[in-house]
Amino acid sequence: MRTTEPLASGRLGPAQWTMLLAMNRINGIFLLIAAAGIVLQIISGVPGYPYVPPGPIILAVAGILMLTLADRIKWIVAVGIVAPAFILVGGLVEGSIWGRLGNVADFGPFLGTALQMGGVIVALVCGIIAATKSKRPLRT
Repeated sequence: MRTTEPLASGRLGPAQWTMLLAMNRINGIFLLIAAAGIVLQIISGVPGYPYVPPGPIILAVAGILMLTLADRIKWIVAVGIVAPAFILVGGLVEGSIWGRLGNVADFGPFLGTALQMGGVIVALVCGIIAATKSKRPLRT
C-alpha cells in the first residue's frame, strides 16, 4: 500500500522519502554549481578574491556532504542551509554582485556571478524544504 502520509512510527513514507532524497541531491548539486560560479569569477579576473578564497571551498564541501551523507545523517541537512545562507549574505553585504550582474558585456564575471547566486538561492530553498519535511528520527 502506497501512502503519502508519514508512517505512525514517525518514519517517512515512500513518497516523502523520495522527495527528501531529491531535495538533498538538488541541494548538493546546486552547491557545487555555486562553487563553480565563484571559480569562474576568479578565472575571469574579478578583483578582490583572496589567494585562497573560502567561498568555493565551503560550498564544495557542503555539496559533497549533502550528496553523500544527507540521507544517512540528519544534521548534515543543516550544512545545506547554513553554507548557502552564509555565501548569499556575504555576497549581498559585499555588494559588487550587482555591478557584475548588470554588465552582461563582461560575460565571464556575469556568468560566474549568475551561477553563484542562482546556485546558492536554489540550494537554500531546497535545504529549507528538506529540513522542514524531514521528520525522521535522529540517527548518527
